[in-house]
Amino acid sequence: MLKVGVAVLDMDGTILSKRSIDVLCERFGLTSKLRQLDLDFREAPRSMVTMRIAELLSGKGRSELEDVFDTIPLNAGVHEFISFLRERGFVIALATDSYKFLADRLKNRLHLDLVYANRLQFNGYRLTGKVLTVPGCLKIPHCKEYLVCKLRLLKSLQSALGGVSVAIGDGDSDYCMLLGANISVAYNPKTERIKAEADAIVQDFYQAIAFLKQRLD
Repeated sequence: MLKVGVAVLDMDGTILSKRSIDVLCERFGLTSKLRQLDLDFREAPRSMVTMRIAELLSGKGRSELEDVFDTIPLNAGVHEFISFLRERGFVIALATDSYKFLADRLKNRLHLDLVYANRLQFNGYRLTGKVLTVPGCLKIPHCKEYLVCKLRLLKSLQSALGGVSVAIGDGDSDYCMLLGANISVAYNPKTERIKAEADAIVQDFYQAIAFLKQRLD
């Protein structure tokens, strides 16, 4: 049996059934502006896109954003998957290009260990539109330069905890951590390169459990 260590889980589209920024922008009538940003900056580092998207939410209240976020359904089997990891002694981290004040709510709801996400500036209880995240990208080949570097988190936890590392995600922001993990799982992958780099491709968390049982037990 492999010595257990750390599992790093993506949030949007993996743990959550929808991308949180899509749901927020839909609620506040910002979907067309979000799509235009994605088009205008499709060749730019994703860190730049993150900063521009945060500007869309300027002036929005923390509680109203939290209320909308809390309506996003979990994907099927999430609770069972986390229980599976817990039973094997894993430290479980939630890593997301979304926002820490929202991801912390999901962390508490699912009783996870830590969150790595973008930090936003507040003026009282309203967003200023500014991102406070210190850039941490390791800039590996073919990286799209996200502010939140999931590979950096994975390496840090690997160094601190030892054992086996598991990464599960669905999109480009997960590419680097899938490369760095001992066991990588693509959950309904959105891109071909995610499919190509993963040790397993799954359609739900029950398939993820079955695959990890083979690798861990």
